[in-house]
Amino acid sequence: MPPLASRQHIRTEQRRYRRAQDGRAWSIKDLPKYYYHRNFCDVLYGVEASLGHLLGKPSLSFLSQFRNLPFPAQCAYVRMCGRKGVVFNVEKFDYPEIDALSAQFEILKAKGFVRSVGPAEYRSYLCSLTKPDLILLLSDNLCDSVYKKSWKKDKLIDVAIDEIDFNCLALPKTIWVQSRTHALEYILFLHSGQVENNLQSLTLQELGLIKTPKSERKYGARFDCHDSAKTAWFYAAGLRDFRQENTKRLAELTASLESWPEPLCPVSTGNRDKLLHKLGGLLERRGDISAALRVYTQSDTSLCNERVVRLRYKTGDKTWVKTRLEEMIENPSSDDEHAFAEDFYARKFKKKRTSVVTDILRDAETLQLDEAFRNQPERAAMHYFREQGMACYRTENVPWRNLFGLLFWDELYGKTSPQDVPIALKSGSFYSDNANEIEGKLADLDTPHLVMIQLLKTLTKHFGKHQKIVNWGSRSLDRLQAMVESSPKGALAHILRLMAKDWRGTKDGFPDLMIIEDGICRFVEIKAAGDVIRRNQLARLRQLRTAGFRTEILQVNWRVDPDQTYVVVDVETTGGRPGLHRVTEIGAVKVRSGKIIDEWSSLINPQRSIPANITRITGISQDMVANAPVFAEVAKSFEAFMGDAIFAAHNVNFDYGFINAEFQMIDKRFRHPKICTCSSMRKLYPGHASYSLKNLCREFHIDLKSHHRALCDAKAAAELLFLVNEKRLEDER
Repeated sequence: MPPLASRQHIRTEQRRYRRAQDGRAWSIKDLPKYYYHRNFCDVLYGVEASLGHLLGKPSLSFLSQFRNLPFPAQCAYVRMCGRKGVVFNVEKFDYPEIDALSAQFEILKAKGFVRSVGPAEYRSYLCSLTKPDLILLLSDNLCDSVYKKSWKKDKLIDVAIDEIDFNCLALPKTIWVQSRTHALEYILFLHSGQVENNLQSLTLQELGLIKTPKSERKYGARFDCHDSAKTAWFYAAGLRDFRQENTKRLAELTASLESWPEPLCPVSTGNRDKLLHKLGGLLERRGDISAALRVYTQSDTSLCNERVVRLRYKTGDKTWVKTRLEEMIENPSSDDEHAFAEDFYARKFKKKRTSVVTDILRDAETLQLDEAFRNQPERAAMHYFREQGMACYRTENVPWRNLFGLLFWDELYGKTSPQDVPIALKSGSFYSDNANEIEGKLADLDTPHLVMIQLLKTLTKHFGKHQKIVNWGSRSLDRLQAMVESSPKGALAHILRLMAKDWRGTKDGFPDLMIIEDGICRFVEIKAAGDVIRRNQLARLRQLRTAGFRTEILQVNWRVDPDQTYVVVDVETTGGRPGLHRVTEIGAVKVRSGKIIDEWSSLINPQRSIPANITRITGISQDMVANAPVFAEVAKSFEAFMGDAIFAAHNVNFDYGFINAEFQMIDKRFRHPKICTCSSMRKLYPGHASYSLKNLCREFHIDLKSHHRALCDAKAAAELLFLVNEKRLEDER
């Protein structure tokens, strides 16, 4: 295969892309006077033009009558749609570009786009008030003893509803309720796939205040008829009501369960199952088990099936549960369901005291790793395997999704603009729709060099395009190449075929690490004390083993490793704020087994002035650094010196923060576990008046002849590290 030198070009483009994305996302644009009206019309009339066959009578009537409104009235309506809520006091609107704003709302009322507030909107009206206005309303109608001004707004609203009759209120004539919200919601759903009755997200995108890119497609294009789209909207709206905790609407949905529309497309099927699972969980939390069962049994997903089994076992229906579990083991709907059924059956009907997961963890091999990595168990394991001379990569889900997305890019997206996740994957029809093409590409995996050429071409051609399968991270290609070239024959094809057939069930849960030993890769899941194995992780381990991969689970125990390599670092700077102030000198010593084995130091040109008081402290002047290298020129050398060592320093966050900031300025990553000699000495050697480097060196007779010069301070901190590790080893014995 050709050399992959072009990776550097790809990575450079990636960095440019990220910077461009960040800049675009947070810059405020100069907007034309009626930009909001233009955006609104682009959405409405775009949907009408391309998706008119999906519009019913309410939406068509909405479009027709909106088009016939006077321009100022249209602007007033769009401004209202851009605000949160459905009840508005026009008196508080400040839109000077709209003439006679109050008169425009009278026009909107006559055409049915707004109406007066009624009892049904009582709560919405109270929510639209500011807290001071709400307290004023309460004080005008109730005694002070009924409520307290310090109460939260929600509680004050409840008091108002309970104690004040809506019909007794004299509401201002400037308060209106937005009408025809369902028609607008439906049109916006066809456009974006989101159920919303206002334009806040579109407005925020236009202002550049959210990073979500504008869709290059119409969401409704995935529906073949009005009934199909309307059904999908029904279930998406139900999920919206659940997120917004609309208890009244959720109660209505539960009561009308049997009359829910039949799903007519994969989108509505998936959302219906999600909604059933969420409603069932809500009813469980409320203690209504019979209602929860009624809801769960409407879905055949593994999550709902599991809840039915657990609830019926809890209510004593053990004979039914035993039979059902045997059916699930014999013919499971997914790997997750099979894992649950086997585990639950073993524990409840075979008198097994521990779960399958617990047994796996108990039987797992244990790695003894240095406790400096305590908060980074995967990184610690990578360090361990690399010390053994093995190639080791952090994997989890990303390389699998990247390989899947790049290999099947044409089948996923064709000639259309990329989508977040193609509907065929969500629906489960991707494999059946593209079986011949998929099997052809899976067969090509037996010739790794040809596959890598194709993957590189796809990566270069489509790099940076927005979608939610391929991660454009800079290390993607290295891991892919290692995976493709070192996998057992047929193993990758087996897993990718499963992903193509059941994306929802196989897109995550992959092990943490990939280790390559003797040219063959294996996968390892790392678990520290207190970690658990999730069901999808267990299912993925089984699938990988079936495919032909060697997989294992390793537990991590922490200890002090006397042979661990540390690099003790000290930096001198122009001030105390990383990013603003810069490094003027770095001194570093590499230590192992209680001895200094190497050292590295350099003056650094900070590319800014050194304050006089800093020169007095460090002795480093402007003249001394004038011809010194800038950090970018020594970064590679320092990075090589660090290797995989633990970063140690006295007040480590100061030194690490400056080094990290310098690497960020040259668009490079710097990540190492840290240990602080200051905090460690404070913990292990208590009772000293001061834990400054100077004082501790005096107390423990450590040479510090050139304090505030980096290499001298680094050597002194290394002596403190020896004391720390000596004490830590004693405490372990």
